[in-house]
Amino acid sequence: MKDSNTGFLIGITGNSGCGQTTAAKYVSEECSGVCSLDLVGHRLLNRQYVISELSDAFSRPEFNHLDGESLRAELRKMVLNDTKAYAILNSVLHPRMIRWAVHSARILRKLKGIWVLEGALICELGIHELLDYLIVVQDSEQRCISRVAARDNISLKDAAKRWEVQLPIENKLTMADEVVNNSGELDSMKQQILTIFQGINKNLLN
Repeated sequence: MKDSNTGFLIGITGNSGCGQTTAAKYVSEECSGVCSLDLVGHRLLNRQYVISELSDAFSRPEFNHLDGESLRAELRKMVLNDTKAYAILNSVLHPRMIRWAVHSARILRKLKGIWVLEGALICELGIHELLDYLIVVQDSEQRCISRVAARDNISLKDAAKRWEVQLPIENKLTMADEVVNNSGELDSMKQQILTIFQGINKNLLN
């Protein structure tokens, strides 16, 4: 474990629907702060310079007149069945998300405490390499796809496509320092993640 006087950075990840966001909420009182990688992406889509770049990249000048929520809805429709469009979107957003992560990690390293980043794309973006500890929340693909479809009011087919563009969960498990199983009741997942954080806090204090 690192020196308790410097920032300790933890990632909580998994594939869409695995439950990493819920797991992060459970430990919000066990750490100094939690940030959502999805929220970072959403905030970027509210920045005019990002909107303008997407407008140019997609040759869609009307993007400049959309609010963030409307733009996200339009982009979701565009990239759902179009791998080229998905690649264009990622080429604009992902480098900025990585730069944000590098900058944030540099700042948090200087601050005492445990800082958590949660999101499905932590490993895909290589952000896990900036972290001190990686927790992967796992569940079966079938259960996760059903969960995403119900949560986002989309078809099972569309929910499955989110898994198709993410790293296999088996790959993420090989990168994990700890694994949380979310195939049972939520109370079980909660206890698992809290036990991990209690151990981390104890080791940092020793």
